[in-house]
Amino acid sequence: MPGPNDVAYLIYTSGTTGTPKGVAITHHNVTQLMGSLPDELAATGVWSQWHSLAFDVSAWEIWGALLHGGRLVVVPESASASPEDLHALLVAEQVSVLSQTPSAVA
Repeated sequence: MPGPNDVAYLIYTSGTTGTPKGVAITHHNVTQLMGSLPDELAATGVWSQWHSLAFDVSAWEIWGALLHGGRLVVVPESASASPEDLHALLVAEQVSVLSQTPSAVA
């Protein structure tokens, strides 16, 4: 059984130098984030996994759904490139939890 300070996953960032560096995310970090979810959001949510796995928001999208009994809809690359296709997918799958950057909805 992993301990709170054991690494759950690594994520890479360019930081301010432009040189990629790995950042270790511990099990404690993950459980704190996931424990902060409102129960009604987590248990009944239909979550979209839209962000790149290289972006830390993807951990919220994936584990928010899977650790709390929600459903995860993986957005295909073709739909993520088309606002019309993305909207159609979100409506068809009844997505209720969507995380987006401001530039994506501008």
